[in-house]
Amino acid sequence: MKNNDLVKVIDYWQNSIQQNNLYPREIVDKIDIGSKEVIDIIGVRRSGKSSVLKLLIGKIGQKKDCLYINFEDPFFVKYDQAQIIEELIETYKEYFSENLKYLFFDEIQNIKNWEKAVRKLRDGSKYKIFVTGSSSKLLSQELSTLLSGRHLSYQLFPLSYKEYLIFNNLIIDNKKDLILKEKKLLRLFDSYLAGGGFPEITISNKQELIKQYYADIIEKDIIRRFDVRQKDILEKMGIFIITNAAKIVSSASLKNTYQISFEMVSNYLEYLKESFLIFELPQFFYSLKSQQKSLKKFYAIDSGLANAVSFRFSEDKGRLLENCVFLELKRRKQEIYYYKTAGGNEVDFLIKQDKSSLLIQVSWRLADSKTKQREIRSLVKAMKELKTNKAIILTYNSQEELKLGNKKISIMPVFKWLLLS
Repeated sequence: MKNNDLVKVIDYWQNSIQQNNLYPREIVDKIDIGSKEVIDIIGVRRSGKSSVLKLLIGKIGQKKDCLYINFEDPFFVKYDQAQIIEELIETYKEYFSENLKYLFFDEIQNIKNWEKAVRKLRDGSKYKIFVTGSSSKLLSQELSTLLSGRHLSYQLFPLSYKEYLIFNNLIIDNKKDLILKEKKLLRLFDSYLAGGGFPEITISNKQELIKQYYADIIEKDIIRRFDVRQKDILEKMGIFIITNAAKIVSSASLKNTYQISFEMVSNYLEYLKESFLIFELPQFFYSLKSQQKSLKKFYAIDSGLANAVSFRFSEDKGRLLENCVFLELKRRKQEIYYYKTAGGNEVDFLIKQDKSSLLIQVSWRLADSKTKQREIRSLVKAMKELKTNKAIILTYNSQEELKLGNKKISIMPVFKWLLLS
C-alpha cells in the first residue's frame, strides 16, 4: 500500500475532529480518561459514539497527540486486516506527529483480528487506547478475555431525556426551573416519546431516517456479521419483538409464528440483543436457576425506532412510557427484573438495591379509580412479599404521595422522575 493513501485517510479523519458543532453527552464525564486501561464504548449504531470520541479528544485538548480513525470508511473494506492498525500509527508518526499518545478507533469491529492488535498496543504501554463498536459481545466479552480484564467498558444509549432537552436548547438547573418550564418540558417529553433520542434525528427532525437505521442495524450488525441466511425471518422477528415491547414474548410463540427451530429462535434473539436493538428482562426469583428459566419481557432500544418500524406500538401509550422508564434504568446501571406476586399480580420493575428493593409500576394515567386501586393493590402485595416499604408509580402527568401504614408509594410524572433522579 502506498503511504500517500494512508496519509489521505488519516488527514480526512483528523479534519473531521470538530468541537463547535457537538452537543455534550453525559457519558463523557463518566469516562476515566486518566486510567491506563483500554476504554471501550459500546452501543447501538447511530447513538453518537463517534461524537463521544471527538468530545473526549476535545477534553484531552491535544489534537496533535491523538489519532482518530473511523473504520466504517469504505477504504477499510479492502484493508481490513489487523496489520492496518500498525501501519496507520507508523504513518501518523511519520507525517503528522511523533508525539502520538492517544488512539481513537471507531467501529473497530470492521477490522479482522483487531483484538490482537489492541492487546499488543496495550501491552506496549505507549498509548492510551479508546475503541467503539456496535456489538456487546464483540467488545466487552472478547476484550475481557484477551486483555485479562484490563479494560473499562461503557455503554452508550440514544439520548436520555436530559440530553434531549440540551439538544433542544433547554437546560434545567433546579427545581424552580422544573416548575416554571413545566408546560414546555411536557411538550418536549411528548416529542421525545414519539420520536426517540437518536442524536442526528433529534437535530434534523428527519424521522424518515429511523427506518433506515433499523435496516442498517439488521444488515450491517447482524446479517453480515453472523452470515444469516433467512434474512426476512430475522427482520420480521425483530419487528415483532419491538412491536410487543414491554410484553412477555416466549421462544415457543416465536418458533410457532415463524416455523423455525428453537435453536434458530435462540440465535436470532441473541443477534438482536448483541446489536442493542432489544433488551430482555427476567422475572425475579430468589433462585438463579428459576430466574434463568423464567419467561422474559423485551424492550426496544428507542421509542422512536419502535414507533417507526412496529405495528400500533404508539397506540399503547402505557407501554411506550414503560419502555422509556426501562431504558433510563439501564442507563443508570440498575439491576432490574419484573416481579409477579404469589397471586399473579405483576409489577413492572423490581430494582435490587444493597439492603432492600425498590418497586416501580408504570401507568399512563391514574384518573380512573379502578386503575389506580389495581396498581396500588399490586404494589402493596409485592411490598409485603419482598419486605420493602417504598414504591413508585410513574405516570404521564400525575403526582401524589400515599402512606399506607408504614409503606410509602410516590406517584409522579415520568418526565420529572427522569430529571430529578
